[in-house]
Amino acid sequence: MARVSRGKYNLQVAAIMAVYVALMLFEWPLVGKTHDLTVRAVLALLPAAPIVVVIALVVRRIIRADELEQRTYLIALSMAAGIVSVFAVVGGFLILAKVWHASGAVLFWIFPMLCFAYSIAWLFATRRITGVWDFWGC
Repeated sequence: MARVSRGKYNLQVAAIMAVYVALMLFEWPLVGKTHDLTVRAVLALLPAAPIVVVIALVVRRIIRADELEQRTYLIALSMAAGIVSVFAVVGGFLILAKVWHASGAVLFWIFPMLCFAYSIAWLFATRRITGVWDFWGC
């Protein structure tokens, strides 16, 4: 199975994320102005499509990586999932206890938190496995 070059992967992700940004800038404001429930649901879910495509690209990259890279990705994803899970559980308990008043919109931040935690964890996993801080290797 051929490996995906880092440059090609980064270019694909950048192009897809540009589509996501364009959707959020031009399409998302229409969601609140639309009265038809079906159209509003479609408009609300449309920005999720580029995210799904990027996740598919990440999966393809990981599957085609060698064992050392796969191990790095696994360690980083495990650390990120653990960190975000702790924040979600603590936040959930605070909301249930009515200490923190938050709406369901707080769920929107779970995926960005996971991405951020993964980025930081990936640096630590890379450092642990290779002994080098590789800031530009992602």
